[in-house]
Amino acid sequence: MSPGQTTKRITLVTPSLSSGGAERALVLLARGFLEKGYQVDVITLTGVEHDFYQLPDGVRRLALDISSPSSNLAQALWNNFHRGLILRRAIHALQPDVVISFLSATSVLTLVALIATRFIVIANEQASIQALQSALWYYSIRITFPLAHKVVSVSDGVDNDFAWLPARKRAVIYNPLTPINYDELILDRLPSGVDPDKKWLVAMGRLVKQKNFPLLLKAFKTIADKYPDWQLLIFGEGHLQAELEKLKDDFDLNNRVVFPGVTNNPFAIFKHSQLFVMSSHWEGLPTVLFEALSCGLPVISTDCPSGPREIIRDGIDGILVPTDDVSALAAAMSRLMSDEAERQRFAARAPEIRERFSLKEIVAKWESLISETIAQTRK
Repeated sequence: MSPGQTTKRITLVTPSLSSGGAERALVLLARGFLEKGYQVDVITLTGVEHDFYQLPDGVRRLALDISSPSSNLAQALWNNFHRGLILRRAIHALQPDVVISFLSATSVLTLVALIATRFIVIANEQASIQALQSALWYYSIRITFPLAHKVVSVSDGVDNDFAWLPARKRAVIYNPLTPINYDELILDRLPSGVDPDKKWLVAMGRLVKQKNFPLLLKAFKTIADKYPDWQLLIFGEGHLQAELEKLKDDFDLNNRVVFPGVTNNPFAIFKHSQLFVMSSHWEGLPTVLFEALSCGLPVISTDCPSGPREIIRDGIDGILVPTDDVSALAAAMSRLMSDEAERQRFAARAPEIRERFSLKEIVAKWESLISETIAQTRK
C-alpha cells in the first residue's frame, strides 16, 4: 500500500460489465487499486450474463441482478426502492471506506440508498448530463448529487455541467488508457466481411444515437468513389444496427462498409488500420480515441461535447471537425485518406498519449482525491 495509506477497502458500483467505455475504465481502476494494495469489491446491478469485461483476479464481484425494466412509473418507483434496499444491504455487508459509483443513474441510486449512513460516496460521471433525454433523470441528478462527497468528471466539459455544485465538491480525473498487451496486436482472425487487401477506415462504439453513425455513412458516401481501395469498418452493437445496415444499402455501399460486431481486441484492429474516425453527437471522455492514438493511428473526430478536444491535438495527431457537419467530416477524411505522408506525420506523434493517460498516473490522482475527501469529511 502507499505510504500513510489509511483507506483499505474500495467498493465500485456500476450498472454492468458490458462493452462500454465506463465499464472498461472501471475494470482498469479496479486493477490499479488492487495493485496498490487495496481490497477492491465491484457491485454490478446486472447479473453475470451481461458481462463483456472480466475483472482482475483478486477483485471480489457481487452481481445483484436487480436491473429488470419497468413498464410504468409506479413500477419504476417500486423497483428503484427495492433496488436501493438491496444495494444498501450489499454495501453495508462490505463495509468499504469509500464507495465510487459509475454513471449518473447508478450514482443517483447509490446516493439515495446510502442516505443517513457513514459511507463516503464519490460519483464518477462519464458523459454530459446535458445530453439526457429525460427531464426526470436530470432533476434526479440535481437533487441527489449534492449528497455526494465528490463528483468526479472524466473531462472539463463534463465538469462544466456541474458548475451548480460547490467547487470543493468537484474534480476532473481522466479515464485511464488500457495498457497495450503486445501479444494482442496479432490479428489472428479477420473480422467477417473485412477485405485484407484494402486500407481500413475504422469507427468503434455502440450503434446508438449518441455515436451518430448516419453522419459517418453520409460523409463516406460522398467520397467513397474517389477511394476504391478503402473500406469503412464500424465495430459495435446496438439497437440501431438494422437502421444503419439499411442506410448502407440505400447508399449502395454494400461492399465498402462492414459492421463486424463487437471486438474484444481493439488494439489489433487499430494496428492493422490506417485511420480512425469518430462522429459522435456527444461524449464524456471517449476512451476509444486515446486507445486508437496509443496504437499510432491518426484520428478524426467531431468536436463534440465533451472530451475530443482534451484528447486530440488538432493538426498534430488528429483533426477536429464541427459536430454534425457532413461536408467537414468528408473533407477531413479525404484529406488524410489521400495523403499517406500526413497520416504518417500524425501517427508519429499519436503514441505520446500513453504518458498523459497512463493507469499509474490516473490511479495516483484517485488516491490523492480519496485522501483529500476523507480529510474533508473528518473535519
